[in-house]
Amino acid sequence: MRSIAKLANDSPLSRSQSRRSNSGGALGTQSYKRAAGRTCHIVDIENLVGRLNPEQIYLYSDRSKAFSDVSDSYRRKWVHGSDLVYVGCDAAIMFSTALDWQHYSVRFGRGKDGADRALIEVIDLDAVARSCDVLQIASGDHVFAPLAMRARREGLFVRGVARAGQLSYALRENCDAIYTMV
Repeated sequence: MRSIAKLANDSPLSRSQSRRSNSGGALGTQSYKRAAGRTCHIVDIENLVGRLNPEQIYLYSDRSKAFSDVSDSYRRKWVHGSDLVYVGCDAAIMFSTALDWQHYSVRFGRGKDGADRALIEVIDLDAVARSCDVLQIASGDHVFAPLAMRARREGLFVRGVARAGQLSYALRENCDAIYTMV
């Protein structure tokens, strides 16, 4: 039985580095440096956990355990030293999420895309571009596509992390590298 918290692919899906330029849509090549520096993480924790199938419900009789396992796995794999981390969740799981991510910024929202909107509102891309080399969006939701597009214009390398098969086309097209979760 595999844990839903296990992250797959240590290498991103192959992507062409050819991107549209900012002027009139002509094709050009942008070069991105993969800096060993700071990363800004946007983590939509509910999207990373997803719906639990019957096998996983048996494994995680308590849904908060699934959230905790995914959170631990994500932090071990991706978060380093001085990275900026913003986590979004629904208000109903705000307290347990705040405990799982106690040293990071947790935002909550209500309703459809409420947590996503709360995350997008808190990000100051100018400040992020000055202090980070990479923007990592841990979600498959299309609502983050405009943020990814603006981040690339600011010169940030944009990584997407999502559950297998759950990355929206719009977000996929605006990421420079894509990683999947099992």
